[in-house]
Amino acid sequence: MSVSFCPMITGMRYQHIIIIPFILMSLFGCAHKPEEIKPAQVMFQEATQLAKEKKVDKATEMFMEVRTYYPGHDLARKSLIAIADLNFEEKLYDEAMESYKEYRLLYPTDLDASDSLYKIGLCYFNQINSYDRDQTNTAQAIQILEEFIRTYPDSPYVGEAHEKLTEARTTMAKHYLYIGKFYLKNKNLGAACKRFNYLKRQYPDVDYGEDLDDLIAKSCKDVPENKTGSSE
Repeated sequence: MSVSFCPMITGMRYQHIIIIPFILMSLFGCAHKPEEIKPAQVMFQEATQLAKEKKVDKATEMFMEVRTYYPGHDLARKSLIAIADLNFEEKLYDEAMESYKEYRLLYPTDLDASDSLYKIGLCYFNQINSYDRDQTNTAQAIQILEEFIRTYPDSPYVGEAHEKLTEARTTMAKHYLYIGKFYLKNKNLGAACKRFNYLKRQYPDVDYGEDLDDLIAKSCKDVPENKTGSSE
């Protein structure tokens, strides 16, 4: 009995030895098969839909994939500005600025390059503090908005940019007025006199809500004329 079954058992083992490597090779091949890359248009549409659903991280990742797999495609350009706008809408201003700056670097002659400069100005403008706090963002907003108006005078956003610039300048002027009044209150007449005179020269168009000439008279009356200027 045992002798007659040996050939059958041996044959079965031999078949298993042959089949198992094929199974392993098949599994190995599936595990390393590269994932199919979607067409650019499909990826862009999916990213746009994710953005509409406010899924910022996933949308950004998908837009980045468009740029990675299709760097020369026009949708790569559109993906970059889409990332910037998405971050701007979500008030992620630092991230938005980085993308807008990159866009201007890569596509300087494109129409959206001018809009990107304006959006950079808005990123700073939207982070302006009250006049009694740090004015770093105010100064940056003024600088960028002035550059935008000077560089792109025909842009449809110029009118709005002028309004934002006026607001930023008013905040900055009130900041200097606040500092000047602080010095005046503490009897530091020289410092107060400098601030008020600087205001009169640099911000003559700003409505301060009080008599600037009166403040200058109070702070500068006992200050030598050569020390009434400003070294801002």
